[in-house]
Parts: sequence; C-alpha cells; structure tokens
Amino acid sequence: MGAADHPPLRARFVRTVGERDRVYVRRSDGSETSWEFATYGEGLPHDLVHLVVERDFGVRDGFWRRVNRGVAPGHITEEANRLGGKDKFAGFGPDQRELVIAEALAAAVGGYRPDLDDAAQHAELVAAYTGVGLPVPKSLTAAGLGETVRRLRELQAKWKALVPKGALELEFPG
Repeated sequence: MGAADHPPLRARFVRTVGERDRVYVRRSDGSETSWEFATYGEGLPHDLVHLVVERDFGVRDGFWRRVNRGVAPGHITEEANRLGGKDKFAGFGPDQRELVIAEALAAAVGGYRPDLDDAAQHAELVAAYTGVGLPVPKSLTAAGLGETVRRLRELQAKWKALVPKGALELEFPG
C-alpha cells in the first residue's frame, strides 16, 4: 500500500483573537495530535505556511510528513526549549535536510524577503537544495512560487476574517 493509498492528514488551524493559536491534527492513520503556537495575529501561522509549501513543492520528509509519521511537535519544542544548543531539535530525526528546505520554502513565499522577486527567490531555493545535496523538484519554478504566494494570500485573507474565533482546515497527502 503506497502513500497515495492513505487518507490525507487533516490539520485544523484555530485562531482565537487575544489567545495563543492552536492546530489540531488527524494523521492519515487516524491518530491525533495538537499543539499551541505563538500567534501571528492576522498573519498566517508558520506551520500553516509549511503545510502549503511542503504540499505544493513535494517535500517528502519535511515537517508535515514527520508529523504524519507520529512526531509530536509540541513535545519536541518543549524539549528544545529545555535543552537548548545546536542539537535541540534532534527529536525531528537525524536527517533534517528536508526540514531545512521546508524552512527555505516558507521564508521564500512568506514575504520574509520582499527585496527578491520570484526569479531571485527561485535561484536562492535552487541553491538551498544544492547546498544540502537534494534534487530540485520539477514543481519548483518561479511561476510555481508565484502561484503558492497567491494561494497563501487567499488563506491569509480568510485567516484575518476569523474573528473573534474560527478555523481553517487543510489537507496534506498521506
């Protein structure tokens, strides 16, 4: 049974104005997890941005694939805050190259580098893949980056409208 045969992971991002935001996850195997995260106010939650970019660009072993396999981000973050140091996120596993890529993708489409256009962002991402020794996916194009940014802007408008409380539910391939 391949990954395509599994139901998708479902993530429900809950915004409550004035409180910490939360995500509730039902993994493709039916198990569940949840965690709180610092609010970004009207800005999209970082983990939601990760879900979109990892899905759009086929990140095979990023944050959300690890969550689907059973990783508990809330627990890992608590441990990381307690331990500190360069290996504080060891709970995500020994090979974190695709986590690095997922962070680069999230930064590229999340508006963290407004000084770069889609072509320049694409060049930086190609360099990031090369830098960690991973092949660049065919879906990673300047046009693809622009489409993902458009999708995130639509989600951001929906997130902003969730007042005083509401949720966005997204799927990630199982």
